[in-house]
Amino acid sequence: MSAPGSLITTWLVIGIALSLPLLLGLGLREAAVADAKASIEPSVSVYLSVPSDSAEAQELLNTLRGSSQIQSVILVTERQALNAFAAQSGFGDILGAFSENPLPAMLDVKPLVGGGAEAKLLVNWMDELPGVDEVVFDAAWLARLQALMRILNRLVIAMGLLFSLGVILIIGNTLRLTIESQRSEIEISKLFGATDRFVQRPFIYRGFWLGLGGACFAWLIVQLSLGFLAAPVEQMAQAYRSSFALGVLSVDESLWLLLVGAGLGISASWLSVWRHLKQIQPK
Repeated sequence: MSAPGSLITTWLVIGIALSLPLLLGLGLREAAVADAKASIEPSVSVYLSVPSDSAEAQELLNTLRGSSQIQSVILVTERQALNAFAAQSGFGDILGAFSENPLPAMLDVKPLVGGGAEAKLLVNWMDELPGVDEVVFDAAWLARLQALMRILNRLVIAMGLLFSLGVILIIGNTLRLTIESQRSEIEISKLFGATDRFVQRPFIYRGFWLGLGGACFAWLIVQLSLGFLAAPVEQMAQAYRSSFALGVLSVDESLWLLLVGAGLGISASWLSVWRHLKQIQPK
């Protein structure tokens, strides 16, 4: 293979290694941002055992709004609950056959506490209030989601470290082959008094350009992948009524990617070249 072809292949391999954990990390970041904007705030559904227009319901509403642990309370009447269920389920014709509304009124409560013992105490307190039939606070899904996000974040970190090690090995092996091909020149340079640091300097520069070029390829792969996936991901998010969307790399993120690539190239060249140059001595 020609030298330009070999160089481009090396850049492409490094770019793929850098882009894979970066793409996964960007996806997790956008998912976390979308969840924080949408549905991460806990909500408690308080179903009433009394009509929504009764004095008991009004007293319960005032009690909850006066609590220091509650951010907001919204009353959903029986008619509103029926209309919302009919719109979401598509069973409007079937529900219209009922002579009476089978759905109770409810209070949509936004607590200030997010979870744990305080949330359980708040739910138990609301469950014992007069006029309350049932209190539903499904925080288990939120805990599972947060645990899954933590696992995936650590997986991204592990993948980033492993692929970074792979980049170092790729650049180190490429430079090792270059050193072996120039072994005679290096021996002659050392014979005339060249130090290892002097001989090492051009290989450091080569490692820098290998890492920087690989980072440029990674930037291109990430941008093309995000553009290719943006439309179907947005359609899927709209189907689930989510604001999740994939965005392109910002200027700061692009600069960080280039710095990481160049830094990995310099680190790989310093470690690999220093070790191999020690083994080359003039005869």
